[in-house]
Amino acid sequence: MQIGKKLVLSFLAVIIIHLIAYQLVFKNIIVEQIKNDRHEEFLQEREAAKLVRIGQLMRSSSFKDPTEARLLSERLPEDLMYKVTVQDGNGQIIYSKESRAYNLQKSEKQVVAEYHFQHEPPRMGGTVVQFFTNETDILASKGVSMIILYIYGSIFLIGLVLVIFLVRWILQPINELSAVIQQIRDGKRNITFSYQANDEFGQLFRYFSDMVEQLRISEERQHELISAIAHDFRTPLTTIRGYASYLSLGRFTDLERIQKQTGKIEQKAIDLERLLDELQEFSKVSDHVPLVISRIHIRSFISSIVEEYTERTKEAGLSLTTRLRVSQELHIEADETKLRRVLANLLDNAIYYNKPDGSILLTVDQREHHVLFSVIDKGEGIAEEDLPKVFTKFYRADKSRNRNNGGTGLGLSICQRIVESHGGEINVISHLGEGSCFWFTIPYHQ
Repeated sequence: MQIGKKLVLSFLAVIIIHLIAYQLVFKNIIVEQIKNDRHEEFLQEREAAKLVRIGQLMRSSSFKDPTEARLLSERLPEDLMYKVTVQDGNGQIIYSKESRAYNLQKSEKQVVAEYHFQHEPPRMGGTVVQFFTNETDILASKGVSMIILYIYGSIFLIGLVLVIFLVRWILQPINELSAVIQQIRDGKRNITFSYQANDEFGQLFRYFSDMVEQLRISEERQHELISAIAHDFRTPLTTIRGYASYLSLGRFTDLERIQKQTGKIEQKAIDLERLLDELQEFSKVSDHVPLVISRIHIRSFISSIVEEYTERTKEAGLSLTTRLRVSQELHIEADETKLRRVLANLLDNAIYYNKPDGSILLTVDQREHHVLFSVIDKGEGIAEEDLPKVFTKFYRADKSRNRNNGGTGLGLSICQRIVESHGGEINVISHLGEGSCFWFTIPYHQ
């Protein structure tokens, strides 16, 4: 489950638990407290009204001044907000008294109860007792205070528990990832994760594990590459050193033999140069050097390559056949140097891994939106389990087959990057012992 869904469900669960707890436990307690508050307030108001009524009855026959009302008002509780007003028969106020709670409250007050007591003849007039309330007074009740305390307290406690849970839950995979990164920094590559949840962290761990595996494979292949390059350089250098040593001794007087030995030295020097070229080309492709696009006439381009390789295939005891199924006017937009590099690498491989008296077939076919190039040989072939890996950087299906010809094993990786940078595709069809067909496409516009 995704982290976002977990958070939403967690908050929904908190709200539901909150409502259930209020409904089953706190609601009855709070409601009872509010009832008690209102009942006590009613009793206090009724007691005050009773005192006023008693006072009116006492002075109904001998009311001379507001002294009795003043004495009576002093008996009312001062923590209630009330106001007592005594009026004569003409409606003139002859006495008024406010409680201490009334005078302390500066905010707007509202009348919640009002009692009128008419004076009996001959003393006309009346006494008015008003009870007030305001927002502070309402909130001061114990029941409302309990509601507020419950809301804030439950939010704080549940929120605190939820935060602790979420922090521990989030920090667990982060701490594990931090520990694994420390192991990788220390050189360890075989790592495992105990966190297996199917959420964003689990996906991150899987990506990270794949990245570390690719890093491990890349390092292994780099070690193999360094070892292979060292061997491939050492072989021709040993040959060159040996022939040069013999020539330096002056034991050869036959010019033909001297020319033969120097020819071998030259060939080994060419092999070294080709090795360096391949490494340099791989470095350029890896650095994403921009393509130098030009307009290429397909037939002329292929003719120049066939002319170059016809003599080389004859020297190797092989036959080279070409089939062009493209129009005379077909042109493509591509980097000619790099495209030539791809075909040269495929043809070189077809020569190196072919059988004695074998053959090579170069075909070029015009399709609707691309040109299909194919190099087919009748050589050693590639095992089925090695086919998905032949274009992988630093990979060698046969770690010893390139030793005699000086290859680094980077050629096909270079070809793949060049073809893909042109927007094309490269692949291979091969059967062990029967031969291989390497093909690639280069798109073009009609």
